[in-house]
Amino acid sequence: MDIQAFYAGFDQRVREIVAFGYDYSPAFRQRMHAAGLTPADIQTTADLSRLPVLRKEQLIELHRQGTHLGGMLTVPLSRLRRVFQSPGPIYDPEPDEPDPWRWAPAFRAAGFNSDDLVINCFGYHLTPAGVMFEEGARMVGCTVIPAGIGNQAQQIDAIAHLGVTAYAGLPSYLKALLERAGEQGYDPRSWSLNKAFVAAEPLPASLRALFEEAYGILVYDGYGTAETGNLGYNGPERQGWHLPDDALVQICDLNTGEPVPPGQTGEVVVTLFRRDYILIRFAVGDLSALMVSDAPTIIQTPRLVGWLGRSSESVKVRGLFVHPRHVAEVMQRLEGVQRYQAVVVRESHRDELICRLIPAVDVSPDRLREAAAQALYEALKIHCRIELVGELPADAKPFVDQRTWE
Repeated sequence: MDIQAFYAGFDQRVREIVAFGYDYSPAFRQRMHAAGLTPADIQTTADLSRLPVLRKEQLIELHRQGTHLGGMLTVPLSRLRRVFQSPGPIYDPEPDEPDPWRWAPAFRAAGFNSDDLVINCFGYHLTPAGVMFEEGARMVGCTVIPAGIGNQAQQIDAIAHLGVTAYAGLPSYLKALLERAGEQGYDPRSWSLNKAFVAAEPLPASLRALFEEAYGILVYDGYGTAETGNLGYNGPERQGWHLPDDALVQICDLNTGEPVPPGQTGEVVVTLFRRDYILIRFAVGDLSALMVSDAPTIIQTPRLVGWLGRSSESVKVRGLFVHPRHVAEVMQRLEGVQRYQAVVVRESHRDELICRLIPAVDVSPDRLREAAAQALYEALKIHCRIELVGELPADAKPFVDQRTWE
């Protein structure tokens, strides 16, 4: 898949949603004015990087500024189907249309269809997860049991008595159900349950293997947020998350907001094309990277490699965000390093990033020091102090912020 062509394919929709948002959303118009922009300045997907990202903290503040969610809504509340609440609080308006959170492609790719009876164990109280995944399953023809979280004994009875064929929910909750079933005298391997779609927490390879090898349940996973809905899902190959083609998902530099090349870790930034609620250049708070692969796939969109951490784990050093993962990636590429520790300190009211390295026995100290300094500067845009040491404490964390502000 040509990634540049994929993103260029959003150009017209970007122009249209920016112009619409500018005309009808006071909050978005204010963001554009603050950046010194008009719709004429945003003609392509690439132009979007001129607009600073909207972070969750800013979204929370906006939502506190009135019943129209701080000017982000372009329709009366009465025109919405539901309004949910996620932590913050952030309010998640649901438009009155089929599959408003756009999960049907994920369920279709996972093999869900009109022959399936799905037990949906995502939460239904205030948060949108239960409803958003139910809508996706219904869109591909499934019948859904709105089970939610809890009442495991009754849920297990329903799976066994009704011949449930599919599960939607957290992978850890599916594991708990299967283990509890044995305690209730059931043998889950005799059930009709043969497929699952999971999200909202990591799916380790060992857990996927447990479901498939011990219970015969084929597991697909996906990625999204309460504010945005579907942002990625497994294709038949189940390697990485395919980006949806009905929302713009970019991986951007934490500091500049510019899209980063495939393979480089960055922040997930989303633009939706819905017109009732203007959400453009929204930083969801997660890190990921676009997959680098020439292997052909059935679904023709680029893929995310998976969840790589939270952007909130970043620290600001001399005005620039530094994330532990970016340091780790440099160290993985650097030859001649046995162990490392990056430490942020404050000396004479100035931030310093010190990288302590235990060199391999056969490496030139001067060359390693020079190579490490250069690689860290290229990745972080900060000059780091390199210290070669003989040892580090056994429990030394790879990244530590030791600054105090007294």
